[in-house]
Amino acid sequence: MPSLHAYFEESTLKHSWDDIARVFWNRYPNPFAKHISSDDVLQRKVVGKKMFSTRLIVKNGVLPKWGEFMFKDTSGKYLVIENSVVDPVKKTITTYTRNVSLTSFSSLEEKCTYKPSADNKGWTVCERSALSSSSVRLLAPQIASFAMSRYRHSVVATDRGWSFVVNKFEGSPINSVLAALARSGVTKQAKFVRP
Repeated sequence: MPSLHAYFEESTLKHSWDDIARVFWNRYPNPFAKHISSDDVLQRKVVGKKMFSTRLIVKNGVLPKWGEFMFKDTSGKYLVIENSVVDPVKKTITTYTRNVSLTSFSSLEEKCTYKPSADNKGWTVCERSALSSSSVRLLAPQIASFAMSRYRHSVVATDRGWSFVVNKFEGSPINSVLAALARSGVTKQAKFVRP
């Protein structure tokens, strides 16, 4: 029988939802996510006013010594799938993330919903839930607990990463140019012309 561990948390990012949405696709690399070696979009489509995306994220990590005996390949590269839905009308970004590597050892599924804070419209709330499970005979409770402990530790770094990326883009030259164009009204007149 599998062992399950659940986690629920709400954190506040001191940045607007618009800022979070603007940098959502550029949150890696950042110094608080050094374990992410790459991320690639596998699929993206717009349905109505919502954008649906699937990304493959490659993470670097080390199995605990007690877990290495179960796997021949301990290269340290692990695959994660992230499905996301961006709804600019309701101002929500919802991500569903799960590991696709090492699932015979442990599985971790996460759901995050980012939306404007009810207390401060200039801030964003992240409602986060995660479920860790393992079916490894005799070790399932320890493995699921270990995976959840590692996940909970990474949540703090994730929130710091968001702030780093938002601040990085606020000062970028392209952001200054786009802001100046928006103030001048030029962006309203821009048209896409096919070559």
